Amino acid sequence: MATIFNANDIYLYFGGIKALDGFSIELEEKTITAIIGPNGAGKTTFFNVAGGIYPADRGEIYFKGERIDGLRPDQICLKGLTRTFQIARELGEMTVWENVMLAPKNQVGEKPFSALLKFGAVKSQEKGNWQRIESLLNDMGLYEERNELAKNLSAGKRKMLEISRAIMTEPELLMLDEPTAGATVDETKAIMKAIERLRDEKGITFLVVEHKMEVIMNLCNPIYVMYYGRNLANGDPETIQTDKRVLEVYLGG
Repeated sequence: MATIFNANDIYLYFGGIKALDGFSIELEEKTITAIIGPNGAGKTTFFNVAGGIYPADRGEIYFKGERIDGLRPDQICLKGLTRTFQIARELGEMTVWENVMLAPKNQVGEKPFSALLKFGAVKSQEKGNWQRIESLLNDMGLYEERNELAKNLSAGKRKMLEISRAIMTEPELLMLDEPTAGATVDETKAIMKAIERLRDEKGITFLVVEHKMEVIMNLCNPIYVMYYGRNLANGDPETIQTDKRVLEVYLGG
């Protein structure tokens, strides 16, 4: 399979603290890759660098062969790389449907003059979005809650909503930061199935940060282990579960 994303020798400092210490990772197309590690290892920090929130102090990041470090988050999203956050950032006073309706990129009606002069194009695009949203919410198990205020959803449903909004941006690579945090057992299983389905049916590549080992070991391959901003180990689930260094610093043994 072809490489869709690679980060090479990434360093990031916060004052005198080395948050990322030469971290490198490579993702192949249509895979579900995990980054695991203790709290403070640098997992979310790396997401923030890859997504354009923090500029790396050193290193290079490539997406589909194009260097993207130094670009803004919106520019990176337009290229097909989207991320979610540890804490779901839904718009609580808006409905599930409205939250998802806001997500599509390159909307004709976003520009005032286009909204006035290209009304037909706006309506056509909006109709297409409605059809996409209806299909997506059905797939994600959120259609029954489509008119519910987002703030009233359970933690797991809010995670599903955040993934749904991300999917509406039409990503080729979706980075999920703790996608099952706060979810019930049944919600966790539903989220895992949704990720696999999106990979299989839409060809989306996933990079997942997650603390639930049953999710990691059953969903992701390969797995990268971060420790103090460095790549401690990487490999398939069996390799990671038997790596002495990983057992010592993270999994226990």
